[in-house]
Amino acid sequence: MLIIWKIGKFTSKVLDVNFEEKITGIVSEVNSTKGYIRVHTDDEYKYYNFRFEEISSKTALGTNTIFLSKKDGKYGFVDSDGNVVVDYIYDDATEQNVSGYAAVKKDGLWGSIDSKGKVVSDTVYNLDNNEKIDFIGEWHICENKNANYYLDV
Repeated sequence: MLIIWKIGKFTSKVLDVNFEEKITGIVSEVNSTKGYIRVHTDDEYKYYNFRFEEISSKTALGTNTIFLSKKDGKYGFVDSDGNVVVDYIYDDATEQNVSGYAAVKKDGLWGSIDSKGKVVSDTVYNLDNNEKIDFIGEWHICENKNANYYLDV
């Protein structure tokens, strides 16, 4: 069992059953099916199993075809063998989602790429008000966290 205690607008502490702090950062996903927690901490995205051990994105997201990677302060994507598929040109990015798309951010604007790393939507969307960034093709999730629809505006 884990407890997520929100301590700021986005920042949370992840506690164990004894209320001991295990992880601090922006919790972006708790996946009970695959058994991992995704946290943005120390200026990068990290994955933890439910024993609070850090695991690789490849372990957590074994069905993905591309994986988020950071080098020299920029994000790109690699394949399962570590070969660069998308150059390190983005300021921020998300992992490939279950629909096969990843969000990429450059110069403050978001766009998307597909499961092969091909640009689907240029970086033209300002999503500063969105708590979660997610794309299906050119469609991005709306900014209302209680809604369940995608927009193309």
